[in-house]
Amino acid sequence: MVTRRSIDGVQRMSQQDSARTAPDREEIDAVHRAHVAAVNRGDADAWVNTFAEDGVQMPPHAPANVGREAIRSWARGFCDAFHAQFALSVEEVRTAGDWAFERGAYTIALTAKAGGEPMQETGKYITIYEKRSGGAWKIVRDIWNNDTPPQSPR
Repeated sequence: MVTRRSIDGVQRMSQQDSARTAPDREEIDAVHRAHVAAVNRGDADAWVNTFAEDGVQMPPHAPANVGREAIRSWARGFCDAFHAQFALSVEEVRTAGDWAFERGAYTIALTAKAGGEPMQETGKYITIYEKRSGGAWKIVRDIWNNDTPPQSPR
């Protein structure tokens, strides 16, 4: 049986979990809720704290940000430039021991802090989590790209 529910701007679709993985799924859900909330608040430090120290963030049209400090630098630049309204629609979460991946779609509206009309974007993402020592789940890899085809040269 597949169920879908909304959690603080995040929709989750899940198979019925075994008793062993249900707590892990709840903790993973908490990490992505924290991620979404931090982006929407413009809180780069809280956003970065969802990542492992050796996490890798792979934004579109940019080099990978390797390590928490590189991610922090990118996130601060993003948060300094934009107000965001961000939401995830989680389509799949799978766990395997201390590893998990999440696949889904996102929507984001970005308004430049310098002014102007909001920019709307939809896309897809994959996030890989690892359960670290102490039992905390952290994002170790995060990649996304938008659904808009590239503009052809004029």
